[in-house]
Amino acid sequence: MNGISESLVSVKDKMRKNIIKKSVLIGILFAFIGIILTILFQRQITKENKLKMDRIYHSLESETYETLQVQMGKLRVMEGHLIETEGDFKNFEPIAERMLNDGIVRSFLFAPGGVVKGVFPMEGNEPVYSLDMNTSGAGNLEAKSAVTKDTLILAGPFELVEGGEGICGRMPVHLTDDYGEKKYWGIVSVTLNYPQIFKNSSIDLINDEGFACRIWRVNPDDNSNQTILETNIGIKETSETVRYSADFFNTKWEFTLEPLVPIYKRKSLWLNLIGSILMGIIIGYEFYRTKKLKEMQDEASRLRILNLQQKLEQEESKQLLAQIRSHFFYHTLNTLQGLIIMKPEMAVKMVEDFARYLRFNVNAGVNADELVLFKDEIRATRAYAKINEAQLEGRLRVEFNIPDVNFMIPALTIEPIVENAILHGIKPKISGGSVRVSLYEDENFWFVNIEDDGVGFDIGKVDRAHSIGLQNVKKRMSHFEGCGINIESTIGSGTKVKMFFSKDGLKTKKLSM
Repeated sequence: MNGISESLVSVKDKMRKNIIKKSVLIGILFAFIGIILTILFQRQITKENKLKMDRIYHSLESETYETLQVQMGKLRVMEGHLIETEGDFKNFEPIAERMLNDGIVRSFLFAPGGVVKGVFPMEGNEPVYSLDMNTSGAGNLEAKSAVTKDTLILAGPFELVEGGEGICGRMPVHLTDDYGEKKYWGIVSVTLNYPQIFKNSSIDLINDEGFACRIWRVNPDDNSNQTILETNIGIKETSETVRYSADFFNTKWEFTLEPLVPIYKRKSLWLNLIGSILMGIIIGYEFYRTKKLKEMQDEASRLRILNLQQKLEQEESKQLLAQIRSHFFYHTLNTLQGLIIMKPEMAVKMVEDFARYLRFNVNAGVNADELVLFKDEIRATRAYAKINEAQLEGRLRVEFNIPDVNFMIPALTIEPIVENAILHGIKPKISGGSVRVSLYEDENFWFVNIEDDGVGFDIGKVDRAHSIGLQNVKKRMSHFEGCGINIESTIGSGTKVKMFFSKDGLKTKKLSM
């Protein structure tokens, strides 16, 4: 005996360790799934941020280009004046005054051969007069490059010799000589006040959208990175930083954008990671607890089934047998005996359903002429249906479409109809079928529909086995005012039973003398 006991203890210990091992693995699995989902979610946020930064860049790039383009267009006015006057710029002052009224343009420069000889306005800009753009100096590399490439080039921002900072557009001009040949005349330049030219830039709003931005260029004079515009909260260069390049009048400006909150500082990241770990722990614990509970239930189910069999043998009576057909009773017990070995968990569930069915039928049988709660009858009907579904193994489907309501109905009105549908409608059908129980209402009545797609029957020629249940239901309902039943059936298509119950409540009919 000691050897057997020790063996049982060893088996239980191995089972316990196996459950713990599985619980840990399941917990780790769900935590891992949660972490993977968190990573995918954060990658989606990063992807969305990239799309937002693309949109911000394109909007800011277009805005900046348009701002510069308006001012660079004034170089064409200067060029046109020179062509019209054959290189004379002395009378340009009235034109300059009209183009200076926006407060953005600092000066217009005319540089024949690259040496500044015309400054408009002169006041405040005297130091720039006689500036030789052919020599070294801030902005002069762009001037020489403009001449070499014969195109407009943007220079700056840089410190101006006349004081302050500015952005300049340098453009070479060619005039036609007496022989009709174009010859290099010199350079025209427009100097823009910096940073006033960007006073209306939307870059200040980018922080409000959750991003930082910096516009910069590589200064050709010393190859340093020169910031042109930047948000109040600046760029910190993270793994999510994105750089864009834009060509403004043959000069490259860089746009750098990044989210204000990097991925490793996102609250959602850490909350999701912590949540994933906690989820894994909880699910692992629940799996362990469920398995332990199942072991206890399996053991208890054997005792409960034995007790039930003893009680059923002791409580057999004429009244019980009148409500429960003996073949259903014993077939259910036989099914239970098989499930105890093969599917103990399902056996426990069937025992509960069978006990619920027995309790309701016994109570209802004693009080057959009284009212019961609708929910109680539906509960017993569900139990009966589940037992039959288990017995028929896939040949029967019972569907309940019942809202959460309650009212009084005559005892044993719904369950016998469902029983009739299963026994005489579905079971004789080789392919099986389904029974649908539904409830709906209008202002005055509750309506219960019980439909099956079984073999159907001829109402005028119904057999005794089929009619007893229906007649009993009709008889019980006839004792009350405010309820009724209607039956429709087609051979080969199925049966539909419709019952109604007054919302004002059911009243016992007075017997007529």
